[in-house]
Amino acid sequence: MKKTTLASLIGAAAFAVAGAANATIVVGGENGYEFSVDGNINQFFIHTDSDNPGMGDQKNSQVANGLLPTFFGFNVSAPEVNGLKVAARVSISPSTNDGSYFGGALNQGSGAMEQREAFATVDGSFGQVMLGKGLGLYSANNILLDQTLFGVGATGLAAGGAQNSAVTTLGRIGWGYEYANWRSQIKWTSNDMGGFKVAVAVLDADDYENSIYGRGIEEKDPRYEASISYAGAFDGGSMKLWLDGMSQKVEYVGTDDRSHAWTLGGQLVLGGFEAVAAYYDSEGQGLAGLGLGAFDANGDAREGDGYYAQLGYRFGGQTFLAASYGESTLDNAGAATISDGFGNLDKNSMFTVGVYHDVTSNLKLVAEYSKMETEFHDTSAEPETDVIAIGGFISW
Repeated sequence: MKKTTLASLIGAAAFAVAGAANATIVVGGENGYEFSVDGNINQFFIHTDSDNPGMGDQKNSQVANGLLPTFFGFNVSAPEVNGLKVAARVSISPSTNDGSYFGGALNQGSGAMEQREAFATVDGSFGQVMLGKGLGLYSANNILLDQTLFGVGATGLAAGGAQNSAVTTLGRIGWGYEYANWRSQIKWTSNDMGGFKVAVAVLDADDYENSIYGRGIEEKDPRYEASISYAGAFDGGSMKLWLDGMSQKVEYVGTDDRSHAWTLGGQLVLGGFEAVAAYYDSEGQGLAGLGLGAFDANGDAREGDGYYAQLGYRFGGQTFLAASYGESTLDNAGAATISDGFGNLDKNSMFTVGVYHDVTSNLKLVAEYSKMETEFHDTSAEPETDVIAIGGFISW
């Protein structure tokens, strides 16, 4: 491609549904093709102070990624032909973390190089078809509008035990919503219909037995997800509403069952104020939608639900001050669960307050505090962890 323009760095770092920052460096060609790159590097000093009844207190300090890893994205856009617009994106997501916990042992230099995105899109009068790997539909808005997206949030799947994060921290995953996850998929999204959009997708399903319990399965059915959303603007503000759902067959301890979940949420922007609230209900999803503690030893699915509410104010368009609270719960198992460490978990709850300041369009500074608490069905012990994080993002 013949180079004709090189756009300047623009826009504040923002995490779109595709997972990329808005700011891009674009190289255009006379034949109508465009190639662009975008991304971010983020780093935090994270201090945790844990109160573990019966196990002793624990203090950890680490220098690591927050909820987001680093992103380096490559995008290609082809000229429109016969009403069709074709584009593609591939990104890499290397963690800056030096080590992570596996089997209770710290492995230095084991920071992961993730492949979260590799997809192509075709846009036309029918809407958009996406082919490849990207963020799932179910619970995507819950995480994308969470203040901890640009912070740290939770440092573990429970408030007790080790709080050193592996590749990234968790934000509110398992502490107010379930993980949308990055999934291989075929997805159709409608064009905007007066503010309404509909999307449906068939995805590669989670393999609970193989990935969690080490038992491979011969048959595998797809996962299905769908979403309907509305976005609109009015004098002085805007709003967004969404309803997402998922379903997939699960092979577990010799029993065929299904995992179902839905989530409902909304965002209201009025002047400088921004409010977000979301609720979810699930069956056979387990903690954080990761399958942990999802079924009891008889193969019966455990029910779970949760919510989070967030209120913030944006000063001068540059400084966002926000506070939020969220909970994720699992019902008591009818029979003991196969041990994955989360069979008796009752509730995770977390309060977070943070300041997110755009020094420039490419530099964001963050200070965040979270208090995590976990309750169990079989014990009165309630571990607590305080998390203080200071850091930020450089984006392009």
